[in-house]
Amino acid sequence: MTERAEQAISQAFDGGQAILFGRARSAHLALFEALGLHGRSCILIPSNACPSLLACAWASGAEVRLAPVSAETGVNADAALARQLRILSRPGRRGAVLLTHLYGFRLDFTQTRKAAQELGWIAIENDANASSFAPKTKLEDAARIVSFGPGKVLDAGSGGAVITRDARLADELRRIASRYPALDDWAERDEERLMLDRRALRNAGRSSDIEATLVRELRQLRFSFDPEAEEPLLGALAHLPTRLAERQDRRDNWIEALSGLEPQLQIVDLNQTAPWRLIVRANPKVRDPVVNALRKAGIDAGTNYPSLSHSFPMLTREDAHPDADAWSRSAINLWLDARYDAARINTARTVIETELEALT
Repeated sequence: MTERAEQAISQAFDGGQAILFGRARSAHLALFEALGLHGRSCILIPSNACPSLLACAWASGAEVRLAPVSAETGVNADAALARQLRILSRPGRRGAVLLTHLYGFRLDFTQTRKAAQELGWIAIENDANASSFAPKTKLEDAARIVSFGPGKVLDAGSGGAVITRDARLADELRRIASRYPALDDWAERDEERLMLDRRALRNAGRSSDIEATLVRELRQLRFSFDPEAEEPLLGALAHLPTRLAERQDRRDNWIEALSGLEPQLQIVDLNQTAPWRLIVRANPKVRDPVVNALRKAGIDAGTNYPSLSHSFPMLTREDAHPDADAWSRSAINLWLDARYDAARINTARTVIETELEALT
């Protein structure tokens, strides 16, 4: 019933087959299960990943371990990730490493792929923001996962896909997907309540209590793709080249507007082929005042998750990553949607500059 969308996604992201799911996290969990990652298996994810990624890795039954990220950029450094893989490897242990292109940065994981191949681990490309779309990037791993959820670069309102060249894996994924219920309004409302409850716990200084909400997230993990979502997905995919070009233009406008605010604010200068938001590293002493000033002026400004060890201390007790926490204290992300024309971006520059002057 969704053959056109499956074919379009597989062609767009250089895969033999695409299997659609109601959410990207559903795609992750189905892939972990199809690959037999449970019991003595290990799944290595970024230490500052979204909690939903931890949830679906944990739900598979595998041991979940956290990989270090850079305090300067918030992303996995290839050499450090490969080193972590070698530390965790041991005879008889199966494992998978998620090569995560955070924020839409197209990252180089050459060393990690080499280590995974040598050690018998599975490499999975976690490309939530479609960094592999343009230029089209060859699929080198067991699978590539892309999200079409709200706020993603390829925003079709909901959904995600596993893209693979392995026909047997694709068949198993379709079998799993056929048992999942379709994503519906109830699931969306339940997700919204969970997000608000977690935000309230963080704001109250009770991040460690978030771990108890993980059980609630289990019912958010298994959803199939709603056939009625096929047309919105095809439309979003057709518009993606234009959307990427527009977001790159806005990113350039932000970079120009923020020029001269160094060293208090510094653009993370990596290859962002699919700009999710503009990623900025701020002096931690000014980060929160700047974010608050922008929000007060009606300008969207986001921060970043702290290390997962803050919210899930029991599940991640073997992995403390201070660099992820350092990044979470300095990260600012700025919106790139159509509401941010040059005039509004320049207004944001004035707000930031005024706040920085008041702080010095």
